[in-house]
Amino acid sequence: MIRRTLAVGSVALTGVALLVGAVSSAAGADGGGIALALVALGAVLGLAIVAGAGYLYRSDVATVHTARIAGWNLLGVALLGVILALARLAPGVSIPAYVVVDVLGVSSVAHLLIGYNDVRRIRAEELARQRRTLAVVNRLTRHNLRNRTQILTGHAAALAEELDDDDQRAAAETIRATASELADVDGELAAIQTALNGDRPADTVDLAALVEDVLAPYRDRHPDGEFAVEVPDGLAVRGDDQLVTAFDHLVENAVEHGSDDDPYVRVSAETDGDLARVHVTDRGPGVPAEEVAVLTEQREISQLEHGSGLGLWVVKTVAERYGGDLSVENREGGATVSVGIPTA
Repeated sequence: MIRRTLAVGSVALTGVALLVGAVSSAAGADGGGIALALVALGAVLGLAIVAGAGYLYRSDVATVHTARIAGWNLLGVALLGVILALARLAPGVSIPAYVVVDVLGVSSVAHLLIGYNDVRRIRAEELARQRRTLAVVNRLTRHNLRNRTQILTGHAAALAEELDDDDQRAAAETIRATASELADVDGELAAIQTALNGDRPADTVDLAALVEDVLAPYRDRHPDGEFAVEVPDGLAVRGDDQLVTAFDHLVENAVEHGSDDDPYVRVSAETDGDLARVHVTDRGPGVPAEEVAVLTEQREISQLEHGSGLGLWVVKTVAERYGGDLSVENREGGATVSVGIPTA
């Protein structure tokens, strides 16, 4: 904190010095309106630098980077200040004080902008390195997860077939089911990684037909369930295979968390400007409030205490890749997850 204060304080001090210099040079501004305008310019530059220092202090720029910006500022003021000082000492050269203030002010602002852009470049390089590292970690994690879950599933299945004790067989089946759930995490991580690295889709798909394709296997598995579709005919959206993955996650969540025997899922849609709003409604207990708060960025991700899995995060990532959004509405007797998808 002290280092940040010193760095930002040096920038603010530059602004204050320029402001004082502009005010004190006003008395010697005998060049009429132009001279007074130059005096005013120096004062405005000083105030702008002080305001910029305040913004920099409150910003999320790392302390080490604020020091770098302050260094650029001092470089610009010191270098040009030495040149102006030497020029004023030269015989026959007269530079009004308000001109010196203006030149130093312009140099300070210019170097602050250079420093800020320099910090952005460094931050972009850091993010690129982090992204590459995360991509490698993601691949290794998913590879190990696949291998381990396959081993667990195989051994658990063998145990379930060989064991005669009902409790032991049930334990083996639990291990196999848990391993299968872990294997699903691999697919969810892969979908998120693809969405993060992909561009917005250019292909057009018929939304009603896509929804029907997604619902078809669930209707087969749950013949007593109710699956309603209220999507306008001819509504086309931008999408690719990941849109199918996203809607499949929404329907799967609605089926799994809606009810045990006779799931109810209603998929409806309408246009909202350049977006198609797709709503998936169930009759379950709703999405945990903590997860909703993090999904909608009302709370930091570090505050997520528990959740129902990565499914909604897959949907959110895909929607944002498309240029859309995600929202969740919990109400008595069910929940509605809405996704905004750009129309074609």
